[in-house]
Parts: sequence; structure tokens; C-alpha cells
Amino acid sequence: MELKNRIKEGVDGAYEGLSNGFKRLNNFIFGVQKACYTLIGGDSGTYKTTLLDFIISSAIEDAIAQGKKINVFYYSFEIDALTKKCNWLSRAVANKYGKIIPPQKIKGLRTKDNIEEMSLTEDEQQLVDSCILEVEEMFSRINFVFEPINPTGIRNELFKHFESRGKLLYEPYEDENGVKKQRIVGYSPNDPDEITIAAIDHLALMKDERGFDTKQNIDKMSEYSIFLRNVFKLSIFYLQQFNDGLSSVERSKFKGVDLSPQKSDFKDSRNPYTDADVVIGLMSPFKLDMASSLGYDVSRLKRKLVILKIIKNRLADDNIAIPIYVKPEIGSFIELPKDANSQEAKQFYD
Repeated sequence: MELKNRIKEGVDGAYEGLSNGFKRLNNFIFGVQKACYTLIGGDSGTYKTTLLDFIISSAIEDAIAQGKKINVFYYSFEIDALTKKCNWLSRAVANKYGKIIPPQKIKGLRTKDNIEEMSLTEDEQQLVDSCILEVEEMFSRINFVFEPINPTGIRNELFKHFESRGKLLYEPYEDENGVKKQRIVGYSPNDPDEITIAAIDHLALMKDERGFDTKQNIDKMSEYSIFLRNVFKLSIFYLQQFNDGLSSVERSKFKGVDLSPQKSDFKDSRNPYTDADVVIGLMSPFKLDMASSLGYDVSRLKRKLVILKIIKNRLADDNIAIPIYVKPEIGSFIELPKDANSQEAKQFYD
């Protein structure tokens, strides 16, 4: 009966993931799913943090639209609060008014030589001001932590959160010395539709546990994450750096080859890769001096072309590469057409 009930729950829509902002990608990972550990890796400059923000903000917006409760714990150890708010403000203005105002302009970054170009006009100021409340509301729904803490601190915070929102289920057992104890075997949430997301940007920047090196620290967090996913159905998104990019000498060996991310690219530890349900790798063909990638002309799209590859996937197929057009100035991502020679694809070169 358990299998039959599980299938019926699926038919009834219980496993419909929240929006992550994508369409074609969701033929394989099905949106933001409960009890799913997603690892996102990439070299510097491949928009990992921008992608994470895009996914989380899309999920929150979808949850609000559906009237579902959503909790987000975002451990942002690389980007400060002001920068993140200005990034999200830029995206909000673009979505609402179709106007691109770069985050650095919103922050007022300029010199005396570009003061006119980089200063907000009165109209731009009004657009930004009109979206501040929206962004502040979005931020109020996220438990941001900007100061690095260690894996045990993260685990304890998440554990207390779930304890306050449901009932832990235990079973008795005896340890190797015959001492009677209890262990957690399940969890009954007060609201079965509520979803909790934990995000870390990025794993190597966590505060070290006492006596741990970076690898041991990352491995401990991943170990905790398996428990949190399995017991509480936590939805997990972790960012991890890739090893140093291919040197110019090594790159020359691969001229004309369509490179893509792989397991060996992950830096510091491969345990998160092993533990994760979904592993996504981001690659910038422009940074690797590639002439083309998946049929797209890199010399024309430059940094705006990123290849998103599903390297590992317990939910469906893996080894799937999708070309993505990035609008970094507003933190937005668009899936490019499969056919790089189609009329639809050519509009991205304009």
C-alpha cells in the first residue's frame, strides 16, 4: 500500500516542484523539490551566485503565488547584504518596468570621470524606489547569515527550526554496551506543504570546525546534509568552486573541442558530489577561449553564454548540457534554443 499511496500522491501533485525560473531544465530536475540535495559548481565568473539567487527568488515568488509557506536559510559567505539587495533591486526593476539599471549604478559606484554615466537619473531613482519595498519584503522571508559559521552551527540552526515546526519520531535501541537509547527515525511536520530551503555560498567559506581542514569541514557539512534531507525533507542548494581553470597551455590542446564540466573539476572535496542528488556544473566557453559551444558562436555572445550541465542526476537523465544566455546586469537567465542556427537563436546575437 505504501507504493500505491506514493504514486497517488504524485498523481495528486504532491511532488510538483516550486519554480526555479527555468523550463527545459525542469524536464530533468523538476523545479525546486523537497528532500533534494543540489550541488552547483563552477569556476569564478560563471555566475554561480547569480544563478542561486535566481533560483531562490523564483521559488519564493512561486510559493507566495500558490499560498505555500516557504522558509529559506541562506548562508551568504561571499556576497554582503547591500550588494545582494542591489542585485535583486536591479532584477526587480527589469522585471517590472523592462528597464536595465545595473546594480553598481544603484550602489553609486563611480569615479569623477564617469559620474554622469553612473549616476541614477530622476526617472531611474523613482523606478528603484518603487521596488525597494518589494525587495525588502523578499529579504524578510529569508534568514540570511553573512558571517561564516561552522557546519555544526548550521546543522543546529536548521535542526531547531524543524523541531519548532513539527514532531520528531523516535525508536528505542541498544548500543554496543547494551545501554538503551533512542534514535530519530522520522519527522511529522505541522504543515506537510511547507518547504524549507538551505543554501550555502560557498562551501569552502564556512568557518572551520576545530581541528578540521577545508576538506574535512566540507565533508562534515555534507554528512549533516544527508541527515537533514532524509529526515526533514530539506531542499538543499550548495555552491562549490571548481579547481583552477585550464591553463592557456592546456587550453590549446582542446581547441575545437566542446568541453563541459565533470566530477574531477570540483575543488577541495568530492564528497558533496557523491552525496548530492543533482549536480550542476557551469562553464564559460568564453573564458576557455572556445570558438563555439553547442553550436553557438562564442566570439559574439562572449561572457553571456554559459553552459549549464547536469553532471549527475538521481531524479532523471544526466549528462545533459543546456546553453544559457545570461543577463548579469539584472541577474536573469534564459535557456537558449536547442538549434543554434534557428531564427529564434539568432535574435540573441543582436
